[in-house]
Amino acid sequence: MSVLQLFYGLLASAAAAMAANLFVKGRLRPQGTGAGKTVFSASVGLCLSGFVFGSILMLCGSPVCAAVLTGIAVSALAVASNAKYAVLYEPLVFSDLFLLKYFIRHPCFYIFAISPVLRVGIATGLIIMLTLLVMAMAHASLAGHVAGLMLAALFFVILLFFPVERMAPVPDVERDIVRFGLGGCLFIYWRRWRRQSRELLPPAHMEPLPAQPGEVIVIVQCESFADPQTLALHRNAVIPPMSGLEQARARASQYGSLNVSGFGAYTLRTEYAVLSGKTEEELGFRRFDPFLTALQNADQSLPSLLGRAGFRTVYMHPYDLHFGDRITVMPGMGFSETMGCESFGSAGSETSVYVNDRELADKILYKISKNSDPLFLYAVSIENHGPWNGKGDPVACYLSHLENSDAMIGQLIEGLDQCQRPARLIVLGDHRPSIPGATSPEAGRDTPYVVVDFPSDQVVPVRSDIPPEALFRLALNRESVGNFISDVRSDLGSSGNSKL
Repeated sequence: MSVLQLFYGLLASAAAAMAANLFVKGRLRPQGTGAGKTVFSASVGLCLSGFVFGSILMLCGSPVCAAVLTGIAVSALAVASNAKYAVLYEPLVFSDLFLLKYFIRHPCFYIFAISPVLRVGIATGLIIMLTLLVMAMAHASLAGHVAGLMLAALFFVILLFFPVERMAPVPDVERDIVRFGLGGCLFIYWRRWRRQSRELLPPAHMEPLPAQPGEVIVIVQCESFADPQTLALHRNAVIPPMSGLEQARARASQYGSLNVSGFGAYTLRTEYAVLSGKTEEELGFRRFDPFLTALQNADQSLPSLLGRAGFRTVYMHPYDLHFGDRITVMPGMGFSETMGCESFGSAGSETSVYVNDRELADKILYKISKNSDPLFLYAVSIENHGPWNGKGDPVACYLSHLENSDAMIGQLIEGLDQCQRPARLIVLGDHRPSIPGATSPEAGRDTPYVVVDFPSDQVVPVRSDIPPEALFRLALNRESVGNFISDVRSDLGSSGNSKL
């Protein structure tokens, strides 16, 4: 092995990384970027490809094999990012790498989004990479392994000295993928997240109203729940009447559109916003998966605050609570009781592998009936999670499950009417569905929400379009919405849009 071979290997690795970045979707070309600044920004990705080349060379001992495997790795990263963008309209971000363990444990959540061709390509690529690695290791000299170790160490040290705070002061994925390359963006964002994750978020400076005797607060976060009239579906789609949603809007103290950031996924982002009241600006680089650092400021979360105000706090999700580490996060945030899939009898229906939303409504009302003390219950539905493959028409399948979600709203309103206890019901959609060829964020990302108070006197519903973190305050302060909607608007600034 010669120095020239190492040089050519590094050069080929860098060229492969630069070429792969040109095909990454979701890139936004920055304006007015100087040549010197562009070279400096691109150097992050080049150093990262050098580190990968050195690491693989350390394993295989062959510069040729290391260059080929590096090229395959950076190409696979670009393909994975584009596959994600095709479904969720967001490039790969560093926190997606933490989801690999969930991909293994819950493949049904992800496998439907990967085309059969891509699945074959992934399997073929893995076989090729392992074959090349084994063949190279069998014939490599010790010098190749040592050279790889030295290169990996050198580029690792160089990467540590990049001023990541100045290079990416705030998240801007579409811009930064162009500036740093996909790999460089993943690395810098991970570094920024690591440093921010050690910092405490600003306190809420809010205390809830004391619990009234027998008071109930129910928040239902409904999977892929959207008003079908806003989805711009094809003309042949049979739109359900959504009588439950319309009934809730007619009786609501407040309703409107929830301005969620995700599309087709990232339930956890919406969930954390409601439970913490934190904006994406406050979260910074933690916004991509806030559950990774959810136990910070846990004493300022909604269940903790309401628990101190006298409420029994219950979290309900008819799925494996290990997903998103809810089994640890929810008790840590202040829920005194957590109910997962083991608390539900059925395992879905012919068109869905998940628990029916009507059954979830029954379980919520049963829990309320068995608790006479003040109760805060946060439920996350699962029925309308993809894949939507019933009867061969994903849109019809989605809409059929949406009808069950809508019926759940009607069930909850009827049940809370009958229990005759002071109550506030908040229902929200976590994100819109991603059905390739049928839905896209061009029609919007917002989802509906409603706030219904019981007993419900004659009210004039307030229409207000808000971000999900605004629901945190609506759960804390159960006074008449009309009395403090102006305060919510002033806190949110221009992000709120209200009208009567």
